[in-house]
Amino acid sequence: MLKAVTLDFWDTLFISDDDPEHKRCHVQLLAEELGALGKPRSEAAIRDALRAAYSWFDEVWCNKYRTPSALETLEVAFATLGVSPPDKVVARAVDFFERLALDLPPKVVPGVSLVLPQLAARYKLAIIADTGYAPGSVLRELLLRRDLLQFFGSTYFSNERGRSKPDPRVFRCVLAELGVRPSEAVHVGDSQRTDIAGAQAAGMLAVNFLGANDSDAAVSTGDALIRRFEELPLVLESLGAPGDSRPVSRP
Repeated sequence: MLKAVTLDFWDTLFISDDDPEHKRCHVQLLAEELGALGKPRSEAAIRDALRAAYSWFDEVWCNKYRTPSALETLEVAFATLGVSPPDKVVARAVDFFERLALDLPPKVVPGVSLVLPQLAARYKLAIIADTGYAPGSVLRELLLRRDLLQFFGSTYFSNERGRSKPDPRVFRCVLAELGVRPSEAVHVGDSQRTDIAGAQAAGMLAVNFLGANDSDAAVSTGDALIRRFEELPLVLESLGAPGDSRPVSRP
């Protein structure tokens, strides 16, 4: 019987903040700061440096199972640009990059606000999320502002804990906090590499949510695939039925 449901954050609860307006703001901020230092760089050069920095982020994330902080990532960008700004400038840039998700908040995935109260009435809920520029403190604030934080008994954000998905220890750590066994839990997320493979390696079932990001639909090993968040309660019932863990709701 299922007792707990863990959920990813980006493209599961909230639409990813990797949008053109965020990128424009990143470039503009760095251009202004470097210009004020008398070390101007073109917008094209800054965009290239940020792309290089995030490629470095992805390499660390994929190979070392941790997510570098905004400070680490920006240090790579500055090094790529050939500049070494004063600490106060770096601190301002880090704060801006970390908090931009609060200034330009992402949208909640349709159906989440309706479905989470239903799930919380039946299961223990937790968030297991890898972080990028926005740290766990910012993601909690987003949840609080949308009145969603109340439904979660545990929140695991990779920047706070030192490990990221798909390390099975991440999932087992949260399940221990909830007091349930892996066989009694389901993880819901959009990524095959981190969410689905990671949860299954930890002994959990996994639901691949495709409603905000369906790039892994063709390769997913999820025990269920869904495109609408409103499908989740019935899918969880099916997965939790005795003797039945077959894939359901595949598109």
